[in-house]
Amino acid sequence: MLRMKIVGLVLLVAGLAANAWACSLCASMNYSRATLREDLATARLVIFGALANARVGADGKGATDLQVETVLKSDPILAERKVLTLPRFVPVDPKSPPKFLVFCDVINGEIDAYRGSPVKSGAVVEYLQAAAALPADRVKQLLFYFRYLDHPDAEIAQDAFLEFAKTQDADIARVASKLDPARLKKLIIDPATPPERLGLFAYLLGASGGPAEALFLSELLNDTSERLRPAFGGIVAGLIQLDPKSGWARTHAILSDKNRPFSERLAALGALRFFHGANPTAARDEILRGLAGVLTQGDLADLAVEDLRRWQWWDLTKDVLALFGKPTHSAPIVKRAILRYALSCPLPEARELVARVRGSDPELVQDVEESLRFEKPAGGK
Repeated sequence: MLRMKIVGLVLLVAGLAANAWACSLCASMNYSRATLREDLATARLVIFGALANARVGADGKGATDLQVETVLKSDPILAERKVLTLPRFVPVDPKSPPKFLVFCDVINGEIDAYRGSPVKSGAVVEYLQAAAALPADRVKQLLFYFRYLDHPDAEIAQDAFLEFAKTQDADIARVASKLDPARLKKLIIDPATPPERLGLFAYLLGASGGPAEALFLSELLNDTSERLRPAFGGIVAGLIQLDPKSGWARTHAILSDKNRPFSERLAALGALRFFHGANPTAARDEILRGLAGVLTQGDLADLAVEDLRRWQWWDLTKDVLALFGKPTHSAPIVKRAILRYALSCPLPEARELVARVRGSDPELVQDVEESLRFEKPAGGK
């Protein structure tokens, strides 16, 4: 049982660490998925072509031919082949053969196609070749990907957004004012835009727009439809860019309102994380005020406590420690978060809480201490 707890905590810590390197306004994204650019860099072979001749052999094994049209990354094993046989059955309409971008490795002298992405046309070739040639400057890269966020090929549009989602908050903030607000507004209004993208688009609109965009975002914030709830963090972050006083007031109101849906408050918490990631000192007081409101809520307190601990912001130590043992904060995940905070905090009152809990529940303290060791880098102190 103890081992399972520790493994779970390792996964939690790993997830927190991964999110620290990604956009805080895209919380529902799968950051572990590689972008096309990342796959291009690691693959031995990358081929674009059309599928044909799908069949099942006498042995019951499927196969489909990939008719090679463009080789984006080659390897001597490919030679001059114009057809690559994929060892799986993929349904093919001969009248409209599907186009695929296929990433391959070479294992034991054989081509191993490990990822295939369906695409609408050869536009993905131009897109990926241009992406591979981009300079190291992340802002210039994001300006390029911004042009593809509304691309008619869903795979390209998804990949362009994933590049934004896997970008640090500071770089998102740096590029935001350089973007076209009209294009962003169109993306937000479009019902085909996936909901998980709306929060980022709303922030970018606020950072690049003006008074008209402030009114638009205010109207979005009053929209209680389920589709917009996950975007609340980005909407209030955009409002803060356009009208800091009003934007922060609305953010704090959302965070402190226990009757608000959990998804709305969680999204607004993402706005605090974003501004911390973009510039930790610029909005410190406002971020702390928002977190103070969250601490009183048992269903979100562990997230706020963990943020404060990771950032090593000890301003609210008394508020955090006072939560330990409260009936509203008795869930194990909350108690462990408070104890992790106390074990990390250098203040004497934190050490006093640890000593008290060690006397009443030494196994809990030992378990949490063990989880904290996983956060330290190899050879670290």
